[in-house]
Amino acid sequence: MDRIEKANERRRFLASAGRIALGSAAAMATMGQLQMVHAATRASDKYRALVCVYLFGGNDSFNMLVPRSTSAYATYSAARPALAIPQANLLPITPTSGAGGIDWGLNPAMPELRALFESGRAALIGNLGPLVTPTSKADYQNRRVPLPPELFSHVDQQSYSMSMGSETAAKAGWGGRIADRLQASDFGSTLGLPIGLTLSGANAWLAGSESGMYTLGSSGPTQLRSQLRTATDARGLARRTAFSQLIDAAQRDSSAFVREHGRTNRRAIDFSESVFNAIANAPTVATAFPTGRFGDTMRTVARTIAARGALGQKRQIFFVGLGGWDTHDGQPVDHPRLLTSVSQGLAAFYNATVELGVAESVTTFTMSDFGRTLNNNGDGTDHGWGGHSWIVGGDVAGRRIFGTMPDYALGSALDVGRGRMIPTTAVEQLGSTLSRWFGLGLGDVNEIFPNVRNFGTTGDYLPMLTSTNRLLNEVNFTRGRGGGKG
Repeated sequence: MDRIEKANERRRFLASAGRIALGSAAAMATMGQLQMVHAATRASDKYRALVCVYLFGGNDSFNMLVPRSTSAYATYSAARPALAIPQANLLPITPTSGAGGIDWGLNPAMPELRALFESGRAALIGNLGPLVTPTSKADYQNRRVPLPPELFSHVDQQSYSMSMGSETAAKAGWGGRIADRLQASDFGSTLGLPIGLTLSGANAWLAGSESGMYTLGSSGPTQLRSQLRTATDARGLARRTAFSQLIDAAQRDSSAFVREHGRTNRRAIDFSESVFNAIANAPTVATAFPTGRFGDTMRTVARTIAARGALGQKRQIFFVGLGGWDTHDGQPVDHPRLLTSVSQGLAAFYNATVELGVAESVTTFTMSDFGRTLNNNGDGTDHGWGGHSWIVGGDVAGRRIFGTMPDYALGSALDVGRGRMIPTTAVEQLGSTLSRWFGLGLGDVNEIFPNVRNFGTTGDYLPMLTSTNRLLNEVNFTRGRGGGKG
């Protein structure tokens, strides 16, 4: 049985026993298949990493992925006359599936991601967004189904996409919940380093987890001890000595609170030293990264992956945030600049994973608050709902568009106003798929993403990752997709 399921399987079985027809041969056969899937997806001790790149503010993905077919392009350009990218400037892509009979092109600012897509190392997830259950336009207008809280709100939709909660009903992030289950199943660092690693400060995706998150800067960890060691004059040496004495005294204090504060400070100093040395002494990453904060951050992710052995980590979950996507105005200048940064940074990072020999073990994906309105607001766009995301890596079933693409037409079947498109793929379906690839069993996945059951028997897994697609097919776990092949 899957080691990640071992600790919790008995509890889940007992909890669900009342819901299972014990005499049903079909139920027992299904249980057997699930156990085979768990064993197949165990992935032993093979290293794997997830990298979430979050585009804060809401990416206008309708200008990232644009129809090139004559009729579809005319509809798109009519919907946003002030922002439409000239048809001749689009970078053609040739998806092998998911195009919906339309020719598509990428924003001209993304030649690097186009090359990855065409080489089969990247794919697009069409019309992804927060959903509780499949929702039609009539469902939305008549409030016939539950909806994510406070749609079109930055803070609530960020919270929902990262944790399935809201600003006022916070939950542990789904990245953190994945880390907790791995930490409890002997996948934690031998140095005690959390599996969740953030390069963009506190965030809802890793927040609230029992295993915690460790913060790295865009250029790596802060070496606290080095700041103390640099002192050479009498005053500096005195400060260093006093600081150390205060921490030592705090650990002997009569107050449990003060003792814990002292221990926390001592651990932070010792921990930062260990992490700094591990990354500093890791194999050199020779791949060239673009200049700028995002390029520096993705280089640090690569360096941390290179240090995985010294850090004692068999699983790593990274969070990287990139702001500036709330393009209510100035979009013709700002949006291409942001897309260039993402395209160059993700491509360089993928090349670094190839250099490190872990390309098939690292999967990077993008998320955002929401998509934006299809129509333009002068030289910008406003808060929308569904939008498109990237998934990149050596194990990605690339050169495809997963999910169902919306019609780029105002008033279309998915438009709830001004081109705010109802998503056709839920964030929970993406999270469930990534969790399965990362080694979690179906029971844990259903606990982390309870709403995924609303999307049908095949809704918990999108065939985006080659190794998981193959394993599901090998155990004959029929999912209505030709045996699970993508």
